[in-house]
Amino acid sequence: MAERGWHETIVAAEPLLEALRSYRSWRVALRVLFVNPGPYLPQVLGGVETTTFDLCRQLTDLGHESAVMCQVGKYDLTWARNRLMNRLTRRSFPRSTFRGAIVYRGYLNRTGLDEVLADFGPDVLVVAGSAHASFALAAQCAATGVPTAFYFHELTALRKLKTPELLDGTIFLANSTYSARVVRELLGRDAIVMPPLVDIAAYRTVTARQYVTMVNPRKIKGGATALALAQACPDIPFVFVEAWQDHDSFVAQLRATAAKLPNVSWHKPTNQMLGIYAGTRILLVPSEWEETWGRVVTEAHASGIPVLASRYAALPESVGPGGMLIEPRAPIEEWARALRAMWDDHALYDALSAAALEYSQRPEAQPARRAAEFIEALRPPVAAARPSTDSRPALPYARR
Repeated sequence: MAERGWHETIVAAEPLLEALRSYRSWRVALRVLFVNPGPYLPQVLGGVETTTFDLCRQLTDLGHESAVMCQVGKYDLTWARNRLMNRLTRRSFPRSTFRGAIVYRGYLNRTGLDEVLADFGPDVLVVAGSAHASFALAAQCAATGVPTAFYFHELTALRKLKTPELLDGTIFLANSTYSARVVRELLGRDAIVMPPLVDIAAYRTVTARQYVTMVNPRKIKGGATALALAQACPDIPFVFVEAWQDHDSFVAQLRATAAKLPNVSWHKPTNQMLGIYAGTRILLVPSEWEETWGRVVTEAHASGIPVLASRYAALPESVGPGGMLIEPRAPIEEWARALRAMWDDHALYDALSAAALEYSQRPEAQPARRAAEFIEALRPPVAAARPSTDSRPALPYARR
């Protein structure tokens, strides 16, 4: 009778014990490996790469470990160091660091993945969905048995995908509500919305509000519209900032034309955007591309810089109340009217500037919260794959 009593007590307590095990697994620090199909900082300075770096730094602050696996670009100092380490260590993806973060660089992800997994021991893989090569890479990652997330950063490659089964076995993250909606339409699966993490404090500055800034004036980004605006508003100063990319004949022609305009200054690519924002009064984003967020918008908002942007794709989501939206193919006169209203109407400008700053300060946009929500999105597949006997220490309460 006593034995049956003890047995019944244990059975009754099992749900509580399971809940305690689940709670503990939810608080264990994670090791996250970001797998990028292309080169990474400092060889490529793009939105995906910068977002990944900011995310890694925030995860470290929360007590987690992270690393990046990426391709190595050729013929610069980073490449030379990588090739030397390759010879010394005989590893195809030797471990290195970039500004304190672990980075594995090599030529072919598919040949080095097992090596990197053995060295870093990740709990979860996050594939940057930013190119067609991402899909096969995701399939390879999922095949390792390590929980894998596919993070949609762009949609052009997805719209061309003929083999959606490559994404079987992965969980979906999307960088905007717009992206998640498109993923649902094309693949019939839900994606967890995870907007890009932007280190707001790193872009916050006091601005002299002297000129209109256009970043990355390629054709698909609305470079022609930006130049036409500069021609239509000769009394307004413009600053064009090139992006990191190979030679672009359109940009070269745009640069030559802009050189003849006294109100246009042209800047080569820079990783010191804070200096550009320090003089920016309005950020111009007339993109014709299917933008899945608009990182420069979020950066500008940090300093209360309002945005004049296309009403297209996810730009309305990133601009929010902190700017004005125009149809991307609207007549240049309509763009000019909106720009002049923002430039000349001080009451309107002050209202948009205040709204931009407030939008950047909303709780859900803060880096620590973005990183915490990112980890919570990854925990369910990790918990399902992790044995209940995992003995790693839980995070201290202060880091919850």
